[in-house]
Amino acid sequence: MRPDAMKAALLTILFLLPLPAAARTDSTAFRRDTAGISERASLAEAEAEHATARFYEASPAAALRRPNRSLSQLAVRMNLRREEEARLQPLGDGALDGGFYAESFRRLDDRSVVWADARYVRGNRRNVRWNSTADYLLLYPYVVADSVGGDLTTEEYAFGGGYARRIGRFDIALRGDYRAAQEYRQVDPRPHNVVSDFTFRLGADMELGRSVLILDLRGRLYKQNSRISFFNETNTVRELFMAGLGSILQRYSGKSGSTLTAYTGRGYAVAAQLMPHRPEGWYARAEYSRFTTDRNYRPNNSIPVSTLRTQRGEAHVAYRAGRWSLGAYAARSQRLGIEMVADRTGQGTPVDRQAMYENRIWQAGAEATVEWRRGNRRYALRPSVEWQQSAAEYLWPAREMTLSRLGGSLRGHAEWLFARWRFKASLGIGCYGAPSGTLSLPGLADYLAEYLTGTAERLNSRTLAPEAGFRAERRLRGRTACFAEAGWSPRLYEGGLAEHNLTAACGFLF
Repeated sequence: MRPDAMKAALLTILFLLPLPAAARTDSTAFRRDTAGISERASLAEAEAEHATARFYEASPAAALRRPNRSLSQLAVRMNLRREEEARLQPLGDGALDGGFYAESFRRLDDRSVVWADARYVRGNRRNVRWNSTADYLLLYPYVVADSVGGDLTTEEYAFGGGYARRIGRFDIALRGDYRAAQEYRQVDPRPHNVVSDFTFRLGADMELGRSVLILDLRGRLYKQNSRISFFNETNTVRELFMAGLGSILQRYSGKSGSTLTAYTGRGYAVAAQLMPHRPEGWYARAEYSRFTTDRNYRPNNSIPVSTLRTQRGEAHVAYRAGRWSLGAYAARSQRLGIEMVADRTGQGTPVDRQAMYENRIWQAGAEATVEWRRGNRRYALRPSVEWQQSAAEYLWPAREMTLSRLGGSLRGHAEWLFARWRFKASLGIGCYGAPSGTLSLPGLADYLAEYLTGTAERLNSRTLAPEAGFRAERRLRGRTACFAEAGWSPRLYEGGLAEHNLTAACGFLF
């Protein structure tokens, strides 16, 4: 979709978001939302902090069972990131972006609910190296890259929405999301990446005694066209077709006036979930997802240069009783890279295909949430622990990298609710370490070995992660409020390096 058309669509959605509030005026819907705007905002935040929140967010079919009441928000938001030394050079050592955000959750009546969200974000990423491709975390290691890099201008449009309806003992729901993005640089090397990403979800639930069984199906279509140009005819920069752990596909790498790469992706996910009729009780969810991306070098090939297959299986369980909740999860992911060998013309069927790269990732964690109230004050604490291990291997030349992470955090907040004002202050601290790590890169060029060795050291370093935030909200006329909030979350790494993250936002609730 062209940028002008995307802007028109986004502005239309921003104006239409509040309309579901007026879609129904029957007494049932009105009685459900007679609470004040500050009370509704406080309830929405309290529910989002519970260990059971993800079960309502993961499936569109669970929307009718969310304890939340109708609430809409329009906001302007700014995000700033600065690092003394890039933790991941493909993401740069800093970023600044700002944008418009809108979201709405509306109960039409006791048997139907509608929700929508939209955003437009524009910004800049600073000193990006070893990556000339958008959506690096989705596509790595099969990206195009160079050692020069530079700043990137980024722009993103996104919108989505869903509808859920109760029919007898069943809830049927549908949700769709679309994202369009572009990244570009106006000095050599000049990447221009255009992304189109569409996801749709179908969900259905059925009452089984005191529990509810939910089945979900998700599909995804992804496309990215990436062109890298040089206006200086005497340039000496090589654009490298990267493979796993520093390996390079030499046939497609080199310098030229323009490099055109296309990524096409498709995927699906299936899930089953059990949850109680009311917020209190046991929750469980199991999900399997698969996503496949082909990378094509457009000038010479009509077949993929490489294919990345990502699989993930995960399980979540939680329990809630009143104002406290417990949750735990475990997941295993696999990223499998298959590289193609084509005939001399580069057309037709590949001569050979070989699984050359594999990255296995294991994750587990647990958390607890407890809240209590004293008059007009609400307090909450949220301790958590997490563990992650990643093992990456490249077949030939044989290379490997193992990373691990183990740590915990404690977050808490205090909220004060008055007739016209609501204040919320948050504090937290996290400590993370690396129990083990290995790196073996035989036969790798010095400049690539230096890049990967530095990355492994940063990812395996001990980290201290404090955070603080504050939000002020004032009720206006009728059922409207305005708010302003800010947050700071630095990361202090072993060796004296630091990263600073600042966020600020203001807007309206209704």
